[in-house]
Order: sequence, then structure tokens, then C-alpha cells
Amino acid sequence: MKYRTNTSNTLAAVVLIGTLDQDKRVHRRQQDNLPEHIKGEAYFEYHGSRHRDTGYYINLPKKTHGAVEFVKVEDEDYWVKILWKNNQWITNQGEVLHTPKLGTWKETDPQHPHYISPEHFSPTLHTAIKQPEEEILAGGVHHIATLQGSHPFTEQVPILPQIEAAVHQGIPIPLNTTPAGTVLPQLSIQTTMAEQIDTTTAGPEGQQQPNINIINHNTNGALKGNPPPIFDGDRSKSRTFLTAFYLWRLTNKHNDTMRKAYSCVTALLSYMSGPQVDSWKKEQLDKLIEEIDNGTQETDEALWDNFIENFKQAYTNTNLREEAYQVLCKLRQKESLDEFFANFKRLAKDANVALNDRGTIKLLKNALAGPLTRSVIQLPGYDVSADPGWTFKKWEEETRKQHLKWKTSIQYTKPIDPW
Repeated sequence: MKYRTNTSNTLAAVVLIGTLDQDKRVHRRQQDNLPEHIKGEAYFEYHGSRHRDTGYYINLPKKTHGAVEFVKVEDEDYWVKILWKNNQWITNQGEVLHTPKLGTWKETDPQHPHYISPEHFSPTLHTAIKQPEEEILAGGVHHIATLQGSHPFTEQVPILPQIEAAVHQGIPIPLNTTPAGTVLPQLSIQTTMAEQIDTTTAGPEGQQQPNINIINHNTNGALKGNPPPIFDGDRSKSRTFLTAFYLWRLTNKHNDTMRKAYSCVTALLSYMSGPQVDSWKKEQLDKLIEEIDNGTQETDEALWDNFIENFKQAYTNTNLREEAYQVLCKLRQKESLDEFFANFKRLAKDANVALNDRGTIKLLKNALAGPLTRSVIQLPGYDVSADPGWTFKKWEEETRKQHLKWKTSIQYTKPIDPW
């Protein structure tokens, strides 16, 4: 019997060994033991002890729901979608979920990457936490109260709130550099490491320090977690860049910057830099401003969705798309129907082809075992001349039904031409 339950929290992610570059087996938890702020909109279903369907789910479009799990991979915790394949639950990099519907750790949780327990507090190591006011004051005096530079009369982005945000994130403010107020009228202070930008500053004994590059979008607090690396237009890194930003957005789902589509777009644009992206970046910023001027609300998710679609069209690895399409064209069903459909959908997504397109449905017919395709086409409800024809979902449902009938029949007769 299926039902949803709430039990005590254990605050633990399911640990996966290695990376998600290849399929990894996932052992689903059998108890509803995650706190509400981790679960978000995920819910627990109990189908029996050690039953394969016992675990967490999240509602998907078209009134369906998918199996999910909260996992730890190389010290990073996040939600992934899991698939039933070869009699086991698996996941991979393509199934990492980027949605504000699911939560993550709070800084007050011991599992949070920036959590510092009281017994391990050190005045020497954690001065930015114990005495932030002193560092904010010192940084403000050095980078703002200066007679250097041109000091334009035009309105500038305030530097002090950016310094304050950096201090609360634990970023040291270097005082042996040119004051920020004299460098750029709109200098931003960002939490990226020095090797990503040329303006590296040297600390004690030649050690590199994080650049003064603090991000502040007038939010309800500093952004937390690990921001994405600077994206310079390298198509081979576009997917990694988006994944990193999605995870960062999820970590800051309650921050005003990440809750508003408008400021979320500007935040991502601030992590793009270089000759290959500068023109495109300006073009997108102009479009965004035009949308707002025309009355679009800053919270309208269409702003974010349209921007991400434009980004993918501009910087998707075209070789990856072509290679995925070639593999999709050659894909053929083998023994496992679950594995076949999982691979087909993944390749179609990588190839950027819609599942319901006629061409995709034709590829599906050719990829399925011949007898199985014929059994579906011969169904009374199938009309080869119908326009539009069956959707991919309909094809998958009917194919699974026919496959199940065949599996039932072989209990009594030996198949002549097995699928």
C-alpha cells in the first residue's frame, strides 16, 4: 500500500563513490529521514520494506512523478533523478536536478560546506567570522576613502556593501592593492579564485589570494556556496558552466537574487567574460532591459527560460550534439527495454531533438525490435495516416504493454522471434 510519511530526520545524503560521468548505482533510502528544507517539494512514498519503489519522488509536468534521491558525490550534495536500469536504480551527470523546488543544507546544518562547529572555532583562523566589523571597516577605509583616481561625479555602484558581503562569505579583503574606488567606476567583487582572472594579488609568502570581485545585487544577504568559474565562450565547457550555476542558484534559492529571474540572469552574465562572449553578453543585457521596459515583471520566469535557451543555442557544444545524433540514429533495442528508453531519451536530449517530432518517432520505430514495432502498429487504435500521430509517450506506453504481453506468454510457450 502506498502512502506518504514523515519520520525523524537523520540529515544524511546517500554517498556515491567516484564521479557521475558514468552510470552510478543508487541505494534508495527506505525511510523519510530528510528535513523539510532539504526535501522542498519532494515527498516520500512507502511501498514496503526494501521495495524498489520505496523512496522520494517529485511531481513532474503532465501529472507524472519521478523518482529522486539526495546524494553526495565528491563532497558535493545535491538531488538527482534516478532511473530503474538492469534491476537497479542508477543515475549520472545528466540526471542532476536544477530546480528551486528541491532544497539543500542550511548553514546551521553540520553538513553545510561552510559550517563551523563551536568547539573547532579558532580566533586565528576565523577572524572574519568573529570580528567582521573590523575587516569591513579596514576594507572600506582602504578601498573607498582615498584621494587616488578620477572620482567621477556620476552615480556609482556602492563598494562598501560589496565588501561587507565578501567578509560575511569569509573572503579576505586585501589591503596591499590599488583601492577599488580608483580602478573601475562599477567594480564588482566576485568570489572567484585568482587563476580565473589576470588581476591576481599576492599574499604572504607569494600565496595567491582571491580577487576583490564581490557580488552584490541588493539582495537580502550575501550569496553562499561555490559560484561557477568564469565562462569565456569555450563550447566544450558550456554544460559544466551551466551545471555549476544551477547548483549555485539552488544553494541560494531563498536569496532575492536567485528568486528573481531578472537578477538571476544578470548574475549569470556577470560570470561571462572574454572576447568570445562580450558582444553576445551586451546583446542579451539589452534584450533583458527592453523586456523590463515593456512591462515584464522581474519575477517572470520566462525571462530566465528565454535567456537559457539563447545561451544554449549560442554556446552548446555542436560536436556533442552531432555525435549524440549519430549514436541515436544507430541505436537498437537489445534485451532491456528500460535501458533502451533511458538511452534513447538521453541521446535525444543531447542531440537537441524533440521527442514528439516525426523524425524522432521514425527513429524510435527503427530502433525497436522489428516484431515489437509491428505488434504496436497492428493495434486497433493505431492509425498510420493520423496527423498528428502518436506522441513519444504514447509509443512508449503501448510498447511496454506489448512487451509485457510477450514476457507473460513465454511462461507457457517458447518464442520463435524474441524481442
